[in-house]
Amino acid sequence: MSYTSAEQVRCHLIVPYPIEDRVADQSVTLSGGDYVSFYGGAIESSSVRVKSIKSQKPTRTTVSLSEGAAVVTGSMIVPGSLVAASDSSLGTVYVENVDYVVDYSGGVLTMKAGGVLDSNSQVTVWFFPYALYQEGSDYALDPSGGRIRRLSSGSIADGETVRLDYNPVYVSVADEIVENAVAMANGLVETEVDPERQFEVNLTLGAAATYRALEIVCRAAASRELTSQRAQDKAASVWIKLADDYAGRSDLLLRRIGTHYFSPGLVCTRLLRLGAALARRT
Repeated sequence: MSYTSAEQVRCHLIVPYPIEDRVADQSVTLSGGDYVSFYGGAIESSSVRVKSIKSQKPTRTTVSLSEGAAVVTGSMIVPGSLVAASDSSLGTVYVENVDYVVDYSGGVLTMKAGGVLDSNSQVTVWFFPYALYQEGSDYALDPSGGRIRRLSSGSIADGETVRLDYNPVYVSVADEIVENAVAMANGLVETEVDPERQFEVNLTLGAAATYRALEIVCRAAASRELTSQRAQDKAASVWIKLADDYAGRSDLLLRRIGTHYFSPGLVCTRLLRLGAALARRT
């Protein structure tokens, strides 16, 4: 018996934003030529940056803060790797977030108000730059599935660990997951409340089945987060809390409907109706 449907369940699954807008510096090891899943859903292909540290020695350069900010490099810098000093002998070592701030994504150093640096400062910096890999020549991307693989003809070594930046996009839960959840929920509600299929379907039973299906979907989403390459415990905990909430709502409705259907007065009424129907047949 169908108490709920995929359409009813999907009405509760409209989420306008992903849990994270931007993922940065996620480590992924690429071996052979097989696809590796790094996100359990779709990502924006144009937002992906695949990068690696190519040098064991930091790069050194001198920049002028004549306008309060200076471009250190034309590429990204490994977060936390930049050291700034007054000269190459480390005469005075400046403190990040006290004397200056760094845009590691853009490779820009900016002096901070209240620090010791001013617009006349010359600063010597050491840092590790990121080397960017190119899609199509170094790696292949499956943006709809959040997967990546190395190309044997490219610069990524077999077994190399790269770092990824990307923007997740929200994709509704797969039809197969929703349909399976609906089938399981309908079966569970039937077993718990209506094993003989003799009670008419009403809104309360439909809501209970919908909440049960949503619980199943949320637990599946939590499992996906925990088993993905990202292993996002925070995201998984959100799904689990939602699942627990839906389970509580479903249990409450099923208890209410069970009390209603199996109250002594209602049972006697149904038995009388059943007896009368049998008498008419005979």
